[in-house]
Amino acid sequence: ETFDTCVVRLAMAVLVRLPRVARGALVRSGATWQHGIGPRGTPRVRGASAGAGAEEESGSSRGRSMPAEMRYFDTAKILVRGGDGGNGCVAFRREKFVAHGGPAGGNGGRGGHVWIVADGSLNSLRTFRKQIHFRAKPGGHGQGSKCEGKAASDLRVNVPPGTVIKDAETMEVLAELVKHGDQAVIAKGGRGGRGNASFKSSKNKTPQLAEKGEAGQELWLELELKLVADVGIVGCPNAGKSTLLSVVSNAKPKIANYPFTTLTPNLGVCEQDFETVVFADVPGLLEGAHDGVGLGKEFLRHCERCRILLHMVDGSSKDPLGDYHAIVNELSLFSPRFGSKPTVIGFNKMDLPEAQENWEVLKAEFEKSGLPVFPLSTATGEGVVNVVRKVRDIMKELPEEDLQSIIPPTGKLGGSNYGHGKQDYEDFAIEEMLHERTWIIHGEGLERFVQMTNWQYFESVKRFQKVLDVSGLSQELQKKRDQKWGHRDHWGPGV
Repeated sequence: ETFDTCVVRLAMAVLVRLPRVARGALVRSGATWQHGIGPRGTPRVRGASAGAGAEEESGSSRGRSMPAEMRYFDTAKILVRGGDGGNGCVAFRREKFVAHGGPAGGNGGRGGHVWIVADGSLNSLRTFRKQIHFRAKPGGHGQGSKCEGKAASDLRVNVPPGTVIKDAETMEVLAELVKHGDQAVIAKGGRGGRGNASFKSSKNKTPQLAEKGEAGQELWLELELKLVADVGIVGCPNAGKSTLLSVVSNAKPKIANYPFTTLTPNLGVCEQDFETVVFADVPGLLEGAHDGVGLGKEFLRHCERCRILLHMVDGSSKDPLGDYHAIVNELSLFSPRFGSKPTVIGFNKMDLPEAQENWEVLKAEFEKSGLPVFPLSTATGEGVVNVVRKVRDIMKELPEEDLQSIIPPTGKLGGSNYGHGKQDYEDFAIEEMLHERTWIIHGEGLERFVQMTNWQYFESVKRFQKVLDVSGLSQELQKKRDQKWGHRDHWGPGV
């Protein structure tokens, strides 16, 4: 054997005798070695012999991911959870020359709330791509000498203005934040459990019980972003929408001579005659967009808040009038609100001979719709100023539209939870599990009471039994047990 072959065999023998951790480090740092010698005495590398096949396989796996320019996040699903309240403390005052100091256990602090805040510096929900769980901190536990636990700090989650917040299970709209600085409490923290000092009374001067902290509110949220703009630019692919946005504003959208150049919505601010108009460029629409064809269904929601629609028509198309009617039909099928919005038609690409010929033929047809029609060329800038001024004049005639945010009432957040106030223990339902011979009790007040009961203390168990008697649950269970003898009552957390 040659010297090179001996060196390779020695290296392979050392690699086999290495610990598993060291071998894993070598494998992660480079290729995975195989036992054997190559045709010229070189070691074989797993994967390298596959050649183009391996490259094609890795390329196909990479191809399944969405391109970076298409990753516009206007929807997201996140989990928010308020912080748990701190536990109450059982303690007694023990001090020299103080006889019968009495109970001195402090209450627990409240858990942190979760706030959703509209931040004007954000324009998409991209921040929720890597983090979807948001949990506030729990409150501090109570201590002796009647020291209360520290209230936890609130957690603030920033979203772009125009975000609609829905309950993922019921799809109920919880809040809608339109303006910068709007905020709403979505998940409230649990209130702190009471210490034994709070249970002192004339009948029980030395209580030996305390409550656990209340669990924070937890729910899954569906976030949906609807951009807030004055004018929405719609039309077929490659009609010149992005070019128009780049001409009237300082926006730099991607521009090319092929369809679907714009894959994500773009915003641009147009300043003319000391007045400001916000334009929104929506990706091109196709026939059947309301059913999910193309990219239209994903981004049509961004035009719902636009006050005016600017319909861009490709004048060099084979059928400009047919393209216009197809887009109008798709907008009306997606939402009837589009039919009541003021619309301006821009007949684009007048710098091309085909567009000039079509304009002479279709000018009268477009004017029959009763909408203002302007020939223009976004490539040369001809006619763009007239379109912007017409849009601005229409906005002056429209009534002032003040988008109102939908913010739920926060109530008293200082030291209480979403279940603050008097608990309704009489509102419950009894479910019978026939095969498990068990009764399951459903009731928001009772479930919260069970969760906060500290079962380590005997007086807590007595207090729990008293609540069952007062609420009438014990009597109901007694009746059901008499009807079907042999069933057992099962109590525990989560009942």
